[in-house]
Amino acid sequence: VMMPGVSGIDLIASIHEHDPELVCVMITGYATVELAVRAIKEGAYDFLSKPFSVDDLLLAVNQGVERRRLSLDAKRVRAAEAEARRLTEETARLEELDLAKRQFIRLVTHELQSPVTAIESYLKLILEGYVSPENQPEILTKCIARAQEEQQLIADLLELGYLEVIENFETSIVQLDEILQAVVDSFQEQAAQKRLVVHIDIAENIPPVTGVPKQFKSLWTNLISNAIKYTPENGSVTIRLHAEGGNLIGEVHDSGIGIHAEDQKRLFCEFFRAKNAKELGIRGTGLGLVIVKRVVDGVEGEITVQSEPGCGSRFTFSIPI
Repeated sequence: VMMPGVSGIDLIASIHEHDPELVCVMITGYATVELAVRAIKEGAYDFLSKPFSVDDLLLAVNQGVERRRLSLDAKRVRAAEAEARRLTEETARLEELDLAKRQFIRLVTHELQSPVTAIESYLKLILEGYVSPENQPEILTKCIARAQEEQQLIADLLELGYLEVIENFETSIVQLDEILQAVVDSFQEQAAQKRLVVHIDIAENIPPVTGVPKQFKSLWTNLISNAIKYTPENGSVTIRLHAEGGNLIGEVHDSGIGIHAEDQKRLFCEFFRAKNAKELGIRGTGLGLVIVKRVVDGVEGEITVQSEPGCGSRFTFSIPI
């Protein structure tokens, strides 16, 4: 216990910092009950007072070795159990991903086949003489609409695949306000056709963010496209962008048909479309908001939705500056 410059009890703590499983046996010629209790509290496995026999020392050493063996065995068992749990969790995660992939493939197959099947049916009606010449333009117009639907679906699938497959995007300094203005300009004609009033409120001195310009364009495009698509004639769409608390806050607010509360939980799921949108015959791929969510998640941002049926919808996203 008593050594030059340091006590044996203090040495125990230093030893256990390097190897917590190391077994320490204290040997002293100054044995007291208090000293023994203190040594055990500090981590000593055994305590021998001088004089002691060889058998006493051998017993203490053998017991200490056995204690260390059991301790190391227990440590290995815990490590093996932890690895087994990790593998079980990883297996479950991979199985879940595989199931999601198979479900996604089934959905994609169905969604891709649906417009083609409709076009085929329309054309067969014409070829087999079931449609009079004066009604053929109407049927052909429907074919064009379904073909455009197919084109948009393919474009969205390609965009979604781009977001999921490409890991190392070439990022750059991006001005979100400039991208927003360009996207809004591209929708002016579509908004004018429905006599929608489009308000744009962009704060001054918007700071740049780091990201992929194409992705931020997809973010604005899908949010604004949805706002225009689901807003009836003579409605309004308001778009805002400002900096707040280290984030850029973007908002797209429309006076459209709104979304039921039960549908809002699934808005960011592949191919999901709100019930009232389908009932009104408003076509869509069900992938636009999925792309929006992937873009926002990719820059560690957040997106929320506030909506009531008949009262419009407000989508708000925040992106770290």
